[in-house]
Amino acid sequence: MKILPRFQRGFTLVEVLVALVLLALLSLISWRGLDAVQHVSEQLDARAQETLSLMRALGQVERDLRRHAGADVLPAWEAAAGGPVSPGLAFPAPGIAWARESGLSLVRSTGDGRWQRLRWYVDEGVLYRAAGAPSYRLPLPEPRAAVAVLDGMRTWSLREWRTGQGWMDPQAAPADAAAAPRPAVRARRRAGVESAPADDILGLEFVLHRQEDGVRRAYRKVVLLP
Repeated sequence: MKILPRFQRGFTLVEVLVALVLLALLSLISWRGLDAVQHVSEQLDARAQETLSLMRALGQVERDLRRHAGADVLPAWEAAAGGPVSPGLAFPAPGIAWARESGLSLVRSTGDGRWQRLRWYVDEGVLYRAAGAPSYRLPLPEPRAAVAVLDGMRTWSLREWRTGQGWMDPQAAPADAAAAPRPAVRARRRAGVESAPADDILGLEFVLHRQEDGVRRAYRKVVLLP
């Protein structure tokens, strides 16, 4: 039998099997690495979408509030609402009404000389924004077309910044003022006005409480009123 030189000999069966096993291990490691990268990428994309939705919601609330009707345009909330005022509502500023149960209601400018009624509320874990048809005349049409803005909601809250008092709950403000009336409050009471004027409230704070991955998180937005 002719014996081949050493440099012409091929791989043995054991060497081929070892190479195949190593290639299989490398393929498995690479696949698991790619799968982990894809999973992380999907999580980051989902988180980015949630963050973008949250920023859009808070930004829209801020834009609506900064366009709220002033006392010169809206002499009384009852005239704008077209009906009697609910006793549970608080009025942080002209054209803005708040109640924990019903949410935020406001009258805002559409930028073309017309005015519009809006309502923000939470229902079954979803934050909705309902808008009425813009109009030049009072009473304004009621907000009907509700659009889902943000899901995963648990609840939300509102506080107002009052000059000389700090952050306060609008619905608790009258009781606090009655317990320790300031000179400005006493002057308004003598004039027959119980609610605080717009100049006393410099801004509003919204806190959105969401359930994310089993953890309750709070997102805060402060809006300076014009």
